[in-house]
Amino acid sequence: MPHRLPCVSAVHPVESSRLRSSRPAPPQGAGNRLVYVDWLRVVAVAGVFAVHVSEVFNPYDEWHIANAERSPLIGEIAVLMAPWIMPLFMLLAGVSAWFSLSRRGNGAYLRERVFRVALPLVAGTLLLVPPQVYLERRLKHQFSGSFIDFFPHFFQGIYPNGNLSWHHLWFLAHLMLYAVVTLPLFRYFQGDRGRIQLRRLARLTTGRAGLLWLALPLMLERNLLWGVFRERHYLTADWSNHAVLLVAYVYGFILAGEPWLGIQIDRQWRRALSFAFACTGVLVYLTWTNVLPYGLPAPYAAGYLVFWAFYSLTAWAWMIGLLGAARRFARRENGVLDYGRHIGYGWYLVHQPVIIAVAYFVVPWQASVGLKFVVLTSLSLAGTLVGAEAVRRIPVVSTLLGVAPARNHAVGATHAPI
Repeated sequence: MPHRLPCVSAVHPVESSRLRSSRPAPPQGAGNRLVYVDWLRVVAVAGVFAVHVSEVFNPYDEWHIANAERSPLIGEIAVLMAPWIMPLFMLLAGVSAWFSLSRRGNGAYLRERVFRVALPLVAGTLLLVPPQVYLERRLKHQFSGSFIDFFPHFFQGIYPNGNLSWHHLWFLAHLMLYAVVTLPLFRYFQGDRGRIQLRRLARLTTGRAGLLWLALPLMLERNLLWGVFRERHYLTADWSNHAVLLVAYVYGFILAGEPWLGIQIDRQWRRALSFAFACTGVLVYLTWTNVLPYGLPAPYAAGYLVFWAFYSLTAWAWMIGLLGAARRFARRENGVLDYGRHIGYGWYLVHQPVIIAVAYFVVPWQASVGLKFVVLTSLSLAGTLVGAEAVRRIPVVSTLLGVAPARNHAVGATHAPI
């Protein structure tokens, strides 16, 4: 059943006491939507698509399939969005977790996560990932047989030295883990004592640093967990950078449960967005001057810690700015949003296999980077739209991948897990 956050963007501070209930916000009517969150989900999927297309030509990363000639200009697409695109996804997933737990017991909530997250992770790893690895091995002349011949080899070794991988579905693995480990914390937040703590947290955002001080946990987690998630020395694809997702997930849940934070976002988002653009300008400058990614200091050196603290602060500033802009401007329903909220999950699942399949044929061309980029983008976009539509129209596949089937489009869809 769809839900929305209380509309607090127009609430005056003196009226905020009316919002300070000690109980979780009750579910809203079935006809209501969190419109701005739905818009942000569509934008986030489009952003991930853009990043993965750009990775084929990105000189700052080594992706699954890469063009021989790279383009720093195209690579800046990844530099622009890498700090915030996946944390934004996880923050929106935290919002969905609030509403799911508001109307479900623990058992029902975990069952929903299994069918919407864990099952698609397993099914997608078996259905969507092997073709990607196969095409990569073929292009790099590491395998010469058919896909049927390759499939048994998919289970040999761990990627990239071996073949077994979940590729872009790593996000679902993180999300499933977070859903389990945060359940006690989230139930605490929905209780009387937890609501008091959330109100205290929200009041701290009225100081000089405002909401930006909430980036501190992101900075600490990103730096302290490097020893657990060893980076791959790529600016936009290292695993230790993904560690910020847990904090973003918790923040999304808190945002849905504490209306005062929405008031502060409405007040501070312009300043945060300006700061985010300035920080991204610094990142772009560092890449164009070849300081990044290969000039990063050694792990845990002072310069290393400063850089990744700055990177995490940039991510949080973007999230505040985008949330505020969406709350201010993304309020209207239209056909694109209605379609996107039903099939956006399918877009996310199929977009990377499509990009890799198209890149497999485009990369060997004797053509300019610009032409290849335009062709790859156009064909991959068309293939993603068609592929996601096909997935939701095949009942068994739509069930395995957790995508709402086409027959449910007219009656609405529950909040997506991402």
